[in-house]
Amino acid sequence: MKCYIHNQSDAVGTCVGCGKFICSECNTEVNNKNYCKNCINELINDNKKKIEKLEDGSNQQPMVFMNAGGGSSSSSSSSSSSGHGTGTMVPLKSKVVAGLLAFFLGGFGIHKFYLGKPIQGILYILFCWTYVPSIIAFVEALIYFFSNDQTFAAKYGAKYV
Repeated sequence: MKCYIHNQSDAVGTCVGCGKFICSECNTEVNNKNYCKNCINELINDNKKKIEKLEDGSNQQPMVFMNAGGGSSSSSSSSSSSGHGTGTMVPLKSKVVAGLLAFFLGGFGIHKFYLGKPIQGILYILFCWTYVPSIIAFVEALIYFFSNDQTFAAKYGAKYV
């Protein structure tokens, strides 16, 4: 087999980059792999482009990550003028009303409509003839009654005061 560049020279291996046969004059070994001079030039040019791209990226503005969790503020005037409180969570719906609706009318899913879950409420209505929604609603009523305000507020909507 002959070299693809020097037709008169015998090939000593194949280029890993392009797969063509190369002679000892064309061969460049990198990490125990044979490359032809054309593939080495392509690799060097690609790496130069990558380095230039990284260097150009250094002029960009750094990324700034904001805390969206309502973290504490060092100045009291900025937190009071923000328009929303960062204190305790107060539920938008009453857990007592939800519990009473679940206990008395839960078989029909009325408590689900009250809590803003109409699809679940419709499913309760569709399957009310099986009495399964009534059993689930009874358990949910107990959960509503015995859950604390923070847990109920986090699950069913709240506002900060």
